Amino acid sequence: MTQTFTRRLIFTALVAALLASPAATPRGQQPPPQAGAPAYDLLITNGRIVDGTGNPWFRADVGIKDGRIARVGRISPAETRAVIDARNQIVAPGFIDVHTHVESIYNQPAAENFVRMGVTTLVTGNCGSSATNVAEFLGRAQKTPLAVNLATLVAHGSVRQKVMGLVNREPSPDELRQMESIVEQAMRDGAVGLSTGLIYVPGTYAKRSAPSACGARAR
Repeated sequence: MTQTFTRRLIFTALVAALLASPAATPRGQQPPPQAGAPAYDLLITNGRIVDGTGNPWFRADVGIKDGRIARVGRISPAETRAVIDARNQIVAPGFIDVHTHVESIYNQPAAENFVRMGVTTLVTGNCGSSATNVAEFLGRAQKTPLAVNLATLVAHGSVRQKVMGLVNREPSPDELRQMESIVEQAMRDGAVGLSTGLIYVPGTYAKRSAPSACGARAR
């Protein structure tokens, strides 16, 4: 990984996402530094800040301490350990891409194609296709840390295929109970909702009752 990319990764995935952090100190206020230590670990200077509230952009510096935004305002480089000059660049909260298909993201954990566009959170499992073992899928981040935040939906099509294969018929009552159980467990394990892909096999074989029953378990 090049030094340039490392700086971009820090700038986009860490600083931008943290602009929405609840731990941020109100603009213009500065927490007292420890004696003999720099007030900030990192300073993003000269940036144009778009804070996501709908307000016009404003030019300011961002001071980061212990992974959190400590101050937004005018900050001297003498107060920090490291400086990134964001002149003519936008500093903003990380973007959220709510429609992705990144079940293979652990093969490319740097997620450069997203990070370089300012995307710091991904929602996968769309269009009726997802991992069905959500605990295992999200848990892989413990061994393979990702450069972005990751959330997943649990998908009706994948759940149906796990229980019934690709047959073109309605589920039996027992099969429907199995599907509901998988969805319910996925939600307990961290899924953020249910997706359907009723124009894709096997979702196209489903009548309204089965997706609706699974959806009830996703509430």
